Amino acid sequence: MNSFVCRYEAVLFDMDNTLHNLYAARFAAAEAVSAYKGVFGDLLFSLMNKDTPTLIPDMLSAYHAENGLDGLAESLLLYEALEIACIRPYEKLCKLTRTLKENGVKVGLVSNADSASTKIRLKVLGLEEVFDIIVNPETFGVKKPNPEVFRMTLDALGVPADKAVMIGDRTDRDVLPPREAGLSAIHIWFGSTDAKDDVACAETQDDVIRLLIQ
Repeated sequence: MNSFVCRYEAVLFDMDNTLHNLYAARFAAAEAVSAYKGVFGDLLFSLMNKDTPTLIPDMLSAYHAENGLDGLAESLLLYEALEIACIRPYEKLCKLTRTLKENGVKVGLVSNADSASTKIRLKVLGLEEVFDIIVNPETFGVKKPNPEVFRMTLDALGVPADKAVMIGDRTDRDVLPPREAGLSAIHIWFGSTDAKDDVACAETQDDVIRLLIQ
């Protein structure tokens, strides 16, 4: 994949579960914290249950309260260190970001993670200097699934919507909203818990590359 002709002028990426497997990192970190505290089940269940708090401090706090545990601050520090240590990239997609840029394609990151978390994860992935623009909720004051975040990102890149594509794992954030904004979108199904998108679904990393090449 040294050189290829991309069908788009700009390619936007989600970060978590698109460029790396955040689910696996979180499960590994939660399992280690559970082992350290000696109470299994509750924390891992919280990570898999979408109806529970999604913020890690909230889940750890509930886990400690429900099980009568102390040492919340210590557990949070342990969890955060382990989550970062357990991040593993989707190698072909990380390489793809560099290849696109080398071939003159604008490359952007649109994530709902805060800027501090994004910076840490991109450093672990070795992608700190790759993106032409990195968009977090703080950047424009809007975030996914608001379609406006994609319009504003492309305005900043100087690329029209019909010449751009968004790649991500969440159909409700990364697939349907960008299409509403006029972009194409590719569903990263191998990193997703959603049903397959019926327009452009990538079951493997190689599928993503195939869908981008003219």
